[in-house]
Amino acid sequence: MKILVTTPAGRIGRRIVDELLAPEFSVRVISRDPARLPDEVLKQAEVVCGSLDDAAVLREALDGVEALFWCAPPEPRQSTDVRGHYERFARAAGQAIRAAGTPRVVAVSAGGKGLARSAGRLSGLHVMEDILNESGAAIRHLRCAPFMENLLGQAQRMAGQGTLSYPMPGHVALPLVAVRDVADAALRWLVRRDWSGVKGVAVHGPEDLTYNEVAETIGWVLDRPVQYQEASANQYAKALIEHGASAEFARRRVEMFGELAQGILRAESRTRESTTPTTLLTWAEHELLPAVEAMRGEHCTCACAI
Repeated sequence: MKILVTTPAGRIGRRIVDELLAPEFSVRVISRDPARLPDEVLKQAEVVCGSLDDAAVLREALDGVEALFWCAPPEPRQSTDVRGHYERFARAAGQAIRAAGTPRVVAVSAGGKGLARSAGRLSGLHVMEDILNESGAAIRHLRCAPFMENLLGQAQRMAGQGTLSYPMPGHVALPLVAVRDVADAALRWLVRRDWSGVKGVAVHGPEDLTYNEVAETIGWVLDRPVQYQEASANQYAKALIEHGASAEFARRRVEMFGELAQGILRAESRTRESTTPTTLLTWAEHELLPAVEAMRGEHCTCACAI
């Protein structure tokens, strides 16, 4: 079974490639910079060099492929058109998938489809879904909750100041999910041939958590008090811009948090199938704690990360 994996150096793609390097699978990856890939991948997988927004490169990479793992790269902080970023990659993918006749696609998307109106990258991913749906392939859109890994962007802040901060109330609960569980959900669909049609599939963490609760759990793991501080929209946008983001990027990020606070993730109901196993406590012990320990003694005053 030949599977094409995009973003193989990313958090999700890297785990998927590692799991697929087995005799029953033929793995092909597409990368703009193959030098970033581990030696094991370079030796065992077929590597296509190129960008995911190049339909010709994608068409070549899809030749003979039974399943595609699609993950659009995140918009850069200097982006002046967040929605256009995801549209560009989706149109290249849709064109290539149709031309190659690729039968199945598993795509990383975001929760809130149907409720989100102007939610930054989440809305961009939802537009991506609509474009890919015209490709003729059977598709499973993984509508993921916000990643626990996003908290790593504030590891220095939590280590240095003992605070966590986003522009949304601390009492709003979100079903935060670990990247490892998103990768496992994608793998379950990629290796099967018994599905068809187009469908959104929710991917939730094991429990809904407020940022007040997140801070409490992280404080327990770090063995130091961590408090959640709600940032104002202006404060958060200003911090992003001061650290190199465009005004458009900052505005769209603030809009995203605003819509998350309004409960757009209720668009995908929690079910037994959508609920993944990795708790925030487990994730923080294995991922966040080592990152914070490596940063001991460093200080960060930004509120930039999501």
